[in-house]
Amino acid sequence: MDAVEALGPKWMARLVEVLQPVSIRVDRLAATELFSGVPRPDLELAAGFMSETLIARGTRMTIQGVPAAKLWLILEGQALVSADARPIRVAGHGQVVGLRTILDMANSPETPIALSPIRAYEADPAQFRKLMAHRPLRARLSAAAPPRRRNSAAG
Repeated sequence: MDAVEALGPKWMARLVEVLQPVSIRVDRLAATELFSGVPRPDLELAAGFMSETLIARGTRMTIQGVPAAKLWLILEGQALVSADARPIRVAGHGQVVGLRTILDMANSPETPIALSPIRAYEADPAQFRKLMAHRPLRARLSAAAPPRRRNSAAG
């Protein structure tokens, strides 16, 4: 194993993000239902506040009943989303995972598990606050949040 392999996929994703022109990230955001129709300056702002990441197959993106610290906008790949040990849906291209949790700063109501390798844009709480400080993005994200659901694992 050489030094680059030892750094792992997160290092490579960060390198791609730095080298990738903002216009490509903006185009990827615009191709999702969440950001479709958002003016380009707002998309550029969002692209600057989100980081591209790779998520390995089998990774739990959040765990039901545990606070989650990120939201993910899936660009490629799929995640099985379950709650109370029952599958709810399969999240794929353009869908958001973890939005309700980070929006409410609460325990996750669900457990999404990567069914395949996933390429996604992610936002940690600081990045998410920056997104939410911009009115057009706040309106879009708030409208996209799934309704609150009773969560037996979280109380």
